[in-house]
Amino acid sequence: MSDDASPPEAGTELQALEVQAMASLLDVTRRMNAASDLEGLLDAIVDSLVSVAQADRGFLMLKDDVSGELKFTIARDRNGKPLEEKKFKVSRGVVDEVAQTGETRLIDDAAASDAYNARLSIISLSLRTILCVPLNTSQGVIGVIYVDSNAITRRFTDNDIPLIEAFAAQAASTLERVRLQMAEMERDRMAAQLKVASEIQKTFLPSRFPDLPGVTGAVATVAALEVGGDFYDVIALPEGRVGVMVGDVSGKGVPGALFGARMMSDVRYQALLLDDVAATLEAVNDIVAERATRGMFVTFFYGVIDPQTSMVEYGNAGHLAPLIRKADGTLDEWSDPIGVPLGIVKGAKYEAGQRKLEQGETMVLLSDGPADAVGEGEERFGDDRVRKTIANGPSEPSFLVNALLQATADFTGNRPQADDQTLLAVSVDG
Repeated sequence: MSDDASPPEAGTELQALEVQAMASLLDVTRRMNAASDLEGLLDAIVDSLVSVAQADRGFLMLKDDVSGELKFTIARDRNGKPLEEKKFKVSRGVVDEVAQTGETRLIDDAAASDAYNARLSIISLSLRTILCVPLNTSQGVIGVIYVDSNAITRRFTDNDIPLIEAFAAQAASTLERVRLQMAEMERDRMAAQLKVASEIQKTFLPSRFPDLPGVTGAVATVAALEVGGDFYDVIALPEGRVGVMVGDVSGKGVPGALFGARMMSDVRYQALLLDDVAATLEAVNDIVAERATRGMFVTFFYGVIDPQTSMVEYGNAGHLAPLIRKADGTLDEWSDPIGVPLGIVKGAKYEAGQRKLEQGETMVLLSDGPADAVGEGEERFGDDRVRKTIANGPSEPSFLVNALLQATADFTGNRPQADDQTLLAVSVDG
C-alpha cells in the first residue's frame, strides 16, 4: 500500500457525506415538486439551497422577462431568516458573469482572489468563499443561485459543485414548469375574461339595423380579437331623421372596445343635445382629446338621413369616405368634406357636407378591416375587391353586407386577421 493512500476511515466518512448530500437533494426535489405557486417555490428553493450547501447565506436572482436584467428575488440566512435586498450585498461581478456565461464560479478566497482582481464589491463583503451557479433551461439562463460563507463557518470546494449544480438543475426545471403552468392559467383567465368582454360588447353594438320609418339598413362586425376597436350605431333623431355612425379606435382589443363604448354614449348625447352634425363632431372631438391616453384617436363618420327629403348631412373625421352603390351597380364616393381624426387636435373645426341619396342607392360605411383582410401569400383583399363585391348583385343593404363578409371570409380562410371588419349599409325607402 502506498504511503499517501487515504485511510479507510476517510473514505467511509466521505461516502457518508455524499449519501447524506444525495438524501438532502432528494428531499429538496420532493419539496420543490410539491410547490404549485411561484412564491412558495421560490421560498422552497432558497431555504433548501442554504440547507443543502450548509452556507451562511443563499439567494436567488431571476432575469426580468422584459429587460433581461437580473433582479433580486429572495434571500435567506442559515436560520431561515429573510434578508432584505438593501442589507444583502453580493458580488455583482460574479453574478453577472455567471448569468452571461452560464458557467459555475467557485471563489475559495474572495477577498484575495486574483481572478476577480480583488473587486471592491467582494472585499466589502468580508467573505472567504463564494459559489454561484446558473439556472439553465432549454430557453437559456433564467437566473442564478448564490451561496456564501466565511472560512470559519464553511469553506466551499470543488467537491461541492456537483451537488449544487444538481440542485440548480432541479430548481431551474421546476421553476420553468411552474412558470409555464402560471402562464397557461393566465391565458385561460384572459380567454375567459375576453369571452365575457365580447358578450358585453355585443350588448351595446346593435345586433341588427333597427326598424325605423323611411329607411332600410344592415350592420355587421367581425372583431380581429375577441373584442374589437370598431363601433357603429344607429340613432333615432327628432322629426323622423336617422343618425348613422361608424368609428375605428386606434387601439384594439379590450382598451379599444371600452373606448369605443364610451364614445358611442358621448356621440348619442351630443347628437341629441346639439342636433347639428359639425357641432357634434367638434364637441366629441374635444371630449376624446381630453380623455385619450397613449396617443389613442378615432376615425369617425357620422351622417344624418332625412327620409322625407332623402338628404344626408354628414361629417367625416379621418374615416373612409362612404361608398354609394347606385341602382345600376356603379359606385360613387362622398370624399368631401373630411377633417382630422377625433382626439388629435383639441378645438379642431369640422364641416358638414350634404348630398341626396337617390332612389335605389345604398350608402355603405366601412372600417378599413375588409380591405386589410389578409389571404394566401399575405395578399390584401384590397379596395378593388371591396368595390367589385359591392357593385355586384342587388343593392339591398343586407345583401351587400352579407356578400362582403362572405367574400372576405372566403379570401382569408382560417388565417388570423390584424384588423376588425365593420360594415353598415342603409338606403331610403321609396
